Amino acid sequence: MQTWAKRGIQTALVTGGLLMLGTGIASADENVNPDSPAGPLDVNLSVPVDIQDNALGTLGKQVNLPEVHKEISTKPITDAANKAAAPVTKTGALKPAAPAMGAANGVIAKATDAATGAAQRVGQATNPGAQRATVAQDAAPSVQDNGDPFHGNKVSLNAALPILISGNALGVLGDASVESDATQTYEHNSDINTDGSHGGLAGNVVALDWALPVQISGNALGLVGSGHTSGSATQEASTTGDIVTDGTNGGLSGNVIAPQGATPLQVSGNALGWFLGHAETDFEGSSEAESGGSIETHGSKGAGTGNVAGVPVALPAKVSGNAISWGGDADVPAGSYDAEAEAGDTADGPRGPSYIQTDGDDSFLAGNVAQPQPAVPATVAGNAAAWIGNSLVGGGADRQSGGVDLGSEATSGGTTSTSGENAAGSGNIADAPVALPVEAFCVGGTWIGNAHANGCDNETEAQAGSDTFTSGNGSFLGGNSVSAPPAGTVEVFGVGGSWIGNASGSATETKDVKAGGYTGTLGNDSAGSGNAVQVPVAVPAEVFGVGGSWIGQGAGEASETKTVTSGGDGNTQDDNAAASANLVQVPVSAPVQVFGIGGAWIGQGAGAATTDTTSTAGGDGKATGKGGFAAGNLAAVPVSLPAQVHGLGAAWIGNGFGESENVTDSTAGGDLNTTGEGGSVAGNIVEAPVGAVATVFGDAAVWGGVVKGDASNDVVSTAGGDAETNGEGGSIAGNVLAAQALPVAQVFGNAASLVGVAHATGVNDTEANSGGDITTSGEGGALSGDIFDVPAAAVAQVFGNALSLGGVAHAVADNTTTGTVGGTDTTSGPAKALSGISKQVPVGVVAQVYDIPLGLIAVTSTTVSNATDISVAGKEPQIELPITMPEMGATALPKLPALPARSERSALPQVNTLPVELPGADLADLPASVEGVLPAGDLPAIAQLDSQPTAVFQQVNDLVGGKGINIKG
Repeated sequence: MQTWAKRGIQTALVTGGLLMLGTGIASADENVNPDSPAGPLDVNLSVPVDIQDNALGTLGKQVNLPEVHKEISTKPITDAANKAAAPVTKTGALKPAAPAMGAANGVIAKATDAATGAAQRVGQATNPGAQRATVAQDAAPSVQDNGDPFHGNKVSLNAALPILISGNALGVLGDASVESDATQTYEHNSDINTDGSHGGLAGNVVALDWALPVQISGNALGLVGSGHTSGSATQEASTTGDIVTDGTNGGLSGNVIAPQGATPLQVSGNALGWFLGHAETDFEGSSEAESGGSIETHGSKGAGTGNVAGVPVALPAKVSGNAISWGGDADVPAGSYDAEAEAGDTADGPRGPSYIQTDGDDSFLAGNVAQPQPAVPATVAGNAAAWIGNSLVGGGADRQSGGVDLGSEATSGGTTSTSGENAAGSGNIADAPVALPVEAFCVGGTWIGNAHANGCDNETEAQAGSDTFTSGNGSFLGGNSVSAPPAGTVEVFGVGGSWIGNASGSATETKDVKAGGYTGTLGNDSAGSGNAVQVPVAVPAEVFGVGGSWIGQGAGEASETKTVTSGGDGNTQDDNAAASANLVQVPVSAPVQVFGIGGAWIGQGAGAATTDTTSTAGGDGKATGKGGFAAGNLAAVPVSLPAQVHGLGAAWIGNGFGESENVTDSTAGGDLNTTGEGGSVAGNIVEAPVGAVATVFGDAAVWGGVVKGDASNDVVSTAGGDAETNGEGGSIAGNVLAAQALPVAQVFGNAASLVGVAHATGVNDTEANSGGDITTSGEGGALSGDIFDVPAAAVAQVFGNALSLGGVAHAVADNTTTGTVGGTDTTSGPAKALSGISKQVPVGVVAQVYDIPLGLIAVTSTTVSNATDISVAGKEPQIELPITMPEMGATALPKLPALPARSERSALPQVNTLPVELPGADLADLPASVEGVLPAGDLPAIAQLDSQPTAVFQQVNDLVGGKGINIKG
């Protein structure tokens, strides 16, 4: 090891020891919370263990396993250590170290004075007109030398790992039967209340709160035997504690690092039917964990003070109510399983109930907040899996009653507020809440066997973070906020899949997922302050109501109501500032869903599903750059893109039936509003909204079988909204650059068959919106109030077509598509000053292929209605290409004109009365041979013709000639 590395480690160890001892000295005479020891260190790690009501069946008899009830804890050791630390602080044993501590404190005081003085000068320079109260202590050192630079620091570990093992029945070479009702509760609160104001390296807190209850209950195993269990298990664990400290007028003081975890794990109510065994469970499991609390500190008039890193983690996980068999039988006729987790808490604050409250006014690098806040429920429950066996969950294959109830709830963090006024690098927020349930439930899957999982009902709530507020008035690089709050789902439910067997899955669910919220900043009279960046993403991604089979039968059925919300409105305000109060928004709402599909490969598959999905990302954006420089500008790229595949039936030598009902509302962003009056490079807007739709539904395709796709599709996709700004009296102010897009691509109601029967029905009601009106003004300004706008729509749809070769294809499509992109642009200003200029370039293309019945030795039919209305800045698209030929099938012959009646034909001249001589002409002028004069015929060879060759030639001729094809330009 290098000498410098050894010295570094030694220095760290010595410094750490002084920190702990010094803190003990400072804490000896403090009034402290009874739950928190007087010393600097509080370690409480507990492992309560409860084992009861478990049985093993073997060799013809049941053995009840012994019970265990005990707690393993570090508390006896840590209590003794903290008690021993208190007398040391009173003996004066550390007096020899006082000079060194005093010298270190003096250095910190000087550094803090220099940093805070610089911050104040920057604030005054960016805000020369602001009035600030001046008191005597502002000129004095903010850090007071008390001979103890480490006082009030705290290190706390409050963790619990409760373990509950109950009601398990293991039948191994025998039978075991158990009935159990078990309860386990653990609670420990450890509030921290300390103070580091006017101190150096003081009042800092590192606190880890974690609750991880583990429940293993109500499981049944059969291995050449039988296992049966019933009953319930309830488990609660709480490791809570609020944190209050203060770093005002300090240096490197009042900072907080607080990981807070609530992560219950439940493995209960599972049935494992192994080789020649039977397992059955009917159980109820409940798990709950709560951890951490609110955080409050202060960092005003300090350096490196009042900063907070809060990490609340809520992750309730359960693997429960599953039936798994391998050469045996597994049965879960009914059950109920729920898990809840709450990480962090709130306390009253100026913005209402708040998770984190701090400040960094008149300071340097103070009052900043970093807060990743995940709320991620994880569920694998109510599933049935078989490998050469039988597995049943809930209603099973033919039961009329039974089912599994599932529930998850996760909450992390909350509202956060701080400020960094008249400061430098203070009051900034980095916010990353994540709400993302990951779940797989009521899925039946088999490989040579039977697996049925039916009757599941799931309710899930996930809330991560909330609103954020900060202020950087009169500051430099202060009061900025960055928020990236993804919200979504990753799930599979109500699915049945088989490979040489039978499988089914059915489920219902209600889900509410939300991450983040409103973002507000202030940056008046500042530089590089009060800016905000928002990147909210809402992505519900899922597969449900799908049935598939490969040599067998698979059926899936599901319905859901889902709300996914990411972020909220953004608001930045400033007057007379530089590079401040700018707002960037990139909201994305993208439901990605596959549902209601039935598919088979030598078998039968059926899927049915309904969904009511609301996906929202971001909201309105508001900024203010009045009288500022590079201030109040707004950039927004909202994207709304529902991408969905549903209601399909497909098969290869088999039957496939898909049915779906879809109601989806997707929204990204909102209206934009700012102003750059009297400013330079201020109040400008750059926007690129994308209101898109991409769906495939109600289609059917088959090769040797019978299929049906039946779907209704009701989708609304909206991106952005109106944009308004003002550049009057400004320079390069209040301009708008917009590229508004409306892409729509849909394929629905089409039927295709090859030696099979296909029925397709697609009912479509789609509405897409992108952008809106733009309003600004450049009166009295230079290069201000200008608009350059390109609204563009591209719509491509294929629907209501029937294609068949040697089969039957029937297609029904009812299309209503409405799209609006852009709007009215309004501005005014002196053109000679390059102001008030507006240029709008609308572009629109609509291409549709529909109502084409085309068959060869087949029966095809189409029933189609089409109502498409696309508005591009209030105008019709320049290009419309409808391609349709509803009146002609591939085996049809064109109708010939009617011949005269027989009575009418008698009046026609007879052949023998027609002249037989040509009129006089000089035939010598005619060429003796036509070779080289007329074009030579060169027809392609046709190997085979059907019984009506003229019909084939007529069809080809009609297609080449464009008969039945209408192209409108």
